[in-house]
Amino acid sequence: MEKISIKAQPRTSTGKGPARRMRVEGLVPANIIGSGEAKSASVVEKEIQKLIDSGIRKATLIDLELDGKSERVFVKEIQRFPHTGQIRHIDFYKVTPGKKIQTTVAIKTTGVAKGSKAGGQFEHLVHEIKVKSTPEDLTDVITIDVTGLDIGMMIKVSELPHPKSWEILVNGDPIVASCNKTKAILAAERAEKAEADAAKGKPAAKKAAKK
Repeated sequence: MEKISIKAQPRTSTGKGPARRMRVEGLVPANIIGSGEAKSASVVEKEIQKLIDSGIRKATLIDLELDGKSERVFVKEIQRFPHTGQIRHIDFYKVTPGKKIQTTVAIKTTGVAKGSKAGGQFEHLVHEIKVKSTPEDLTDVITIDVTGLDIGMMIKVSELPHPKSWEILVNGDPIVASCNKTKAILAAERAEKAEADAAKGKPAAKKAAKK
């Protein structure tokens, strides 16, 4: 993954009043959670919004600099004001090297399914999965190439490319993507079958008539 970083400032005052003043100054209250403690901090609103707009995901690891030290974190939760969408508060979760964390990884597709070109309907059904992974093996997105997916074919969770160390936390083995027959294809198949059946029945009908 591309290295992403942001700077944070220590925050000593808490409560609605100080938090409101911080937002007026262009800062966002934040907590850095991990190792059994939570540190109060703040980040520049423009900088965190820039990171969000760049496409960071739930499993994106971020190098957060605080008090001259760098902590590897991911965004645990973002709270926003419902009417304006402005960031109200953000929680970062600190990761420990070698220790597995539970998070959500996005699933993206690339390419155009072979079956789509033949008139089938491509469906992307599962867009993210929960996993347990060490920070070293974590990736924030799984990309699958669906170019070879023909009509009637599918890709299940068990077929997703991922590090062997991952624990994928899903029930069963759901279908991630598939290329299905459309109503038009099904109707055409029924019509072809009806014609074939009728054609097979004609000789028998003629024999019956001669008798």
